[in-house]
Amino acid sequence: MESKRRKNKERIIELLRQRIEHPDSLQMNAEAKITEHEISVLLNELQVFELELEMQNDELKLSYELLEAERLKFAGFFNQAPVGYFVLDYIGSIEEANQTGADLLNATKKNILGKRFQSFITPNDLENFYFFLHRMKGTGIRQNFEIKLSLHNEQEIYTRMEGVAVINTTSGKIQYYITVVDTTESRIAQQLLVETSQRLKLTLSASSTGTWTMEMSRNRIFLDDFSYTVLGIDTWDFDGTVQRFITFVHPDDQQLVRAAFLGPQQGDGRIELEFRIETQSGAIKEIYALGQQVEGAETHAFFAGILMDITPRKELSRQAENAQEEKQKLILAATFEAQERERDRISSALHDSICQILYGIKLNFQNLKVAGKTAEMQNVNKLLDQAIQETREISYELTPSVLRDFGFAAGIKEISQRFSGFGLKIHAEVEDDLDTLPGETQLYLFRVVQELVNNCIKHAQAKIAEINIFTEDGWLMLVVRDNGKGFDVENEQAWLKGSGLRGIKNRIVLLNGEIKVESNSSGTKTTISVKKDRPNDG
Repeated sequence: MESKRRKNKERIIELLRQRIEHPDSLQMNAEAKITEHEISVLLNELQVFELELEMQNDELKLSYELLEAERLKFAGFFNQAPVGYFVLDYIGSIEEANQTGADLLNATKKNILGKRFQSFITPNDLENFYFFLHRMKGTGIRQNFEIKLSLHNEQEIYTRMEGVAVINTTSGKIQYYITVVDTTESRIAQQLLVETSQRLKLTLSASSTGTWTMEMSRNRIFLDDFSYTVLGIDTWDFDGTVQRFITFVHPDDQQLVRAAFLGPQQGDGRIELEFRIETQSGAIKEIYALGQQVEGAETHAFFAGILMDITPRKELSRQAENAQEEKQKLILAATFEAQERERDRISSALHDSICQILYGIKLNFQNLKVAGKTAEMQNVNKLLDQAIQETREISYELTPSVLRDFGFAAGIKEISQRFSGFGLKIHAEVEDDLDTLPGETQLYLFRVVQELVNNCIKHAQAKIAEINIFTEDGWLMLVVRDNGKGFDVENEQAWLKGSGLRGIKNRIVLLNGEIKVESNSSGTKTTISVKKDRPNDG
């Protein structure tokens, strides 16, 4: 039925076309006649066709408006994109560009359209740019490239390009779609970073300093090349763990390093310590380590720091300390020597002058016969005897002649005999072969024994004291014991003021010896150790 209607419609349209084309033709057969009904039907259908065309036209208009809105929207995105967009033809001329691209070239879109992009390339990079185009054309996949552009104001910028080659569906020719990003700031920052890194590396190398980093969560420590030199270890002998690092440390310092690197950190996230490294050759290196927790490492503790070989500095410091000690020793030795000379001078004056005068006075008094004055003469003789005795005692204290005349052992025994009887009994045992000690050593030890015995009498209130001097394993040992009331060894004032041990300590320092004092309510024991083979400085 529909097919019949379509054929009838086509016949009517054909007849109308013939009438329009041949309006003067009156010869029409019966089949060419159109009835009123057919014309009415045809008009209705034409009206329907007209309505459908209007509706389609409205839909096309709406679609066009939507497309135009989308085009404008994406045109805005295209122009305001943060990267430069360019469309180049097959020879590199700019067919299209967004506003960012024009701003990048420091020009307007009007001035760059139709201009070859090659004109913005620095001469040294032209060959690379052509190679970039060739790669896009040859591979058909996205390519990237870094290139330097030269702008009209002689300004040069570093850029990064990405692009792809496509075939224009209209012209059938190749077009290049590329994006350009200004990387000048990052490139300059990278160059500054490299330069800074190189300067830092040179500075650290010149100062014998290496760098290290450590991840606490993994117990991993990373050393730069110079750190291996500083530590004197081989790269293949270190597995990067903190535990292995600690094995290179001197045994006496391992606990210190373990606490610093594996223990809880200080409140400011800082690691600072000095330790010793024992190298494979057996040499000892002094190392200074400084580290700081890196800010922003929130997931785990991350430290960065430096390592310095301070062995030469430590050696110089020790030499300076030794020099200072030697200087102090020289001053002490000169002081004691001056004291001994003055004592010797005074002792000689007392012995050779005053004692002789007193003897002369006594002899003259004995030759005098004064009647009735016998008692007075006896008192004078007693006073003279006392004066002579005290003068001898002072002379002996100043210069022990027995030490010079009979030797060290006899001098020490003389002390025990002379001081026994003042409420104190002293027993002395001294090896006889100690008389071969250097004269300076004998004198210093003799003065030390004198001072210790005086302390027993004046301060300790002791009843019994023992003096033992012997040799043991190459050491000369001097031990003095008493059963006195003792004193507080920890109290520095007792050393410097109450017991007068400062002079003892100074003499022991000059002998490069050691002193140890043990004291309690049951008594005091003083032990002094001096190397027996100490060279004679006098």
